[in-house]
Amino acid sequence: MTRRVAEAPGKPGILFYGGFPIGYHNPEGEIKARAFAANGYHVVYASGVGIRDPRVATLGKAAAVVAARIGRGRLAGDEGDVDAHAGELDIASPLVLPPRRALRRLNGPWLERQIRPRIDDWSEAVAWIRFPSPELVDVLGRLAPRAIVYECVDAHHLTSGITGPWATLFEDAERRLVERADVVIAPNEHLAGRFRGRGVPVQVVPHGVDLFDWHPRSAGAGPPTLGFVGTLDFRLDTPLLRYLAEARPGWRMRLVGPLQPGFDRDDLADLPNVSVEPAVPYERLGETLASFDVGLMPYRDDSFFRHMSPVKNLELLAAGRPAVGRRNPALEPFAESLYFATTPKDFVAQVERSLAEDSPELARRRREVAEANTWESRLVELRALLTALRDRTVAA
Repeated sequence: MTRRVAEAPGKPGILFYGGFPIGYHNPEGEIKARAFAANGYHVVYASGVGIRDPRVATLGKAAAVVAARIGRGRLAGDEGDVDAHAGELDIASPLVLPPRRALRRLNGPWLERQIRPRIDDWSEAVAWIRFPSPELVDVLGRLAPRAIVYECVDAHHLTSGITGPWATLFEDAERRLVERADVVIAPNEHLAGRFRGRGVPVQVVPHGVDLFDWHPRSAGAGPPTLGFVGTLDFRLDTPLLRYLAEARPGWRMRLVGPLQPGFDRDDLADLPNVSVEPAVPYERLGETLASFDVGLMPYRDDSFFRHMSPVKNLELLAAGRPAVGRRNPALEPFAESLYFATTPKDFVAQVERSLAEDSPELARRRREVAEANTWESRLVELRALLTALRDRTVAA
């Protein structure tokens, strides 16, 4: 039987809102939340409700969850479920009802009822917000946490779903969240620049990487394998992938990850040297990357990519594998360890170059770069920030 994680007396609370779901193939948010819990905080981990109405495909699931909560007499979410593998995290699954813009005055108080009981003393709590859901921003003033952090990990304002009236709603919610925030955190300066000059301290804390086991590439008898592990979505340049596969039919290309809107596997289905594969558990990330000869970062050259800090870069460095991708500001500090390309023809040339130049020595150098950018070192910064927030010593 699942139950809520009890808050120990005197344990300060953190609402960690907008993280990826527990067990997601990219555990960046989960890593941070677990580190805070290990540091003596009661962490309420909520994946968040986003900003748009739920898709038709998810409405049935949401309705079933609501019905189940009503049947158990806890629609307000005051006895949250705990994932069996969540450790010390208190897992919250808040819900809102569509149509959200019409029911916002109802959804705000309901969201508050689902969240408020999770933390005993909000006056000592930190609201660590990773997405500005309007309903949550509406109730932050009533929750009155000791401090508010807005951790903007992506250019949310440039995602494909934030268009038309949703864009206006997002901009208003984010503006109000920034006005309330005690600090804004971003993974790179390009993204942080959106918030500078708004009267709130802004700190850059780059992404980190876990140092899984690795070994230098062994020259095999089979064809070279190019690979990508990550979310397969609108960010990927499908025409580029198609060009690579057609230009070098002797190369094998593996695309590994969950399918999301904006990526259609049928666009590559006729290519015999391309495989689209399901996501692998995070524990298998290292062995999957080790099976590649070259890692790809095949992102579209657009404004969203120019704000990105690809975690794939650090993961490939940790695996000792060469990586080919386009330039962006967050990747520039790693220029000596990467192969940059602009056009599809450049990508072919840089993959060929990386295959020809690769060596155990270069693999060790890449690994050393990863060792200087671990999650362990990043978490030291974030824990220090939490302490400063609770002591009210954060400076602009």
